[in-house]
Amino acid sequence: MTNKKEIIQNCNLCKTRIADKLNSHIIPKFMCKRLFEDANPRHSIQVSKDGIRTKLQDIPKENHIFCSWCEKRLEKLETYFSKVFTEVNSLQNARRKYKLENIQNQEILHCEEISPSLFYLFLYSLIWRCSISKDLLYDTFSIESHIEEEIRVFLNNNLQELHSDLLEHSKKIENVPNYYLCLIKPKYKTRGIFSAYNSGPNSYAIYTVDYALFFYTNEKDCPIAHKLFGNSMNETFKIVIGSDESWKKLNNLVVQNMLDYKKPLA
Repeated sequence: MTNKKEIIQNCNLCKTRIADKLNSHIIPKFMCKRLFEDANPRHSIQVSKDGIRTKLQDIPKENHIFCSWCEKRLEKLETYFSKVFTEVNSLQNARRKYKLENIQNQEILHCEEISPSLFYLFLYSLIWRCSISKDLLYDTFSIESHIEEEIRVFLNNNLQELHSDLLEHSKKIENVPNYYLCLIKPKYKTRGIFSAYNSGPNSYAIYTVDYALFFYTNEKDCPIAHKLFGNSMNETFKIVIGSDESWKKLNNLVVQNMLDYKKPLA
């Protein structure tokens, strides 16, 4: 459910076609498939901006935010990364090449055969959708309007309708928005929470049960560890592999961070 009345308007992504698509996911379904695992009756926990926990019985969806064409372009990107994350979660059967490295006692997975530009395209699509969403779950996830527009243009210019075109075009992507991203996953299948919120000034976090994505729009607000283990332009994309203990601590900090963070006065 949304907190505002739905009004049919132009697509939020291309800005030209009518937003005719119904039931668009903000976070792709494949990233939340374990959300309701082992829950009887079927539900998970949603954490509000005030740290209040409520039952969540379906993945948030929205109507009339995209046109069918843009939805299809997003789906092509999601289909590609659903296979990538399946491999990342079970490297034994991976057909792409990954390298596991230990840096300062921290395991880092290098995704060597995947275009970094594709990773940025996918992760920025998550960040942008959370920011434009009117669903209450994403109420505090709101990036600055000029950055939101910069990411929209990046997505609109580079998403493709065909899988083959997407892979070919990824080799030529330029002008990737230059912000700080750090993607973390647990070493084993330690289930996390589902949440998205502003974690501090110029700092944002998205938790998708199996992953935690951190996004910083200002270098001074990015923790040293996230700079060291996170991602910068033109490098092989890296995923931080957290121990079960550190993953649980990370998830337990979510509610406290949401309670502690106060939006700056306008």
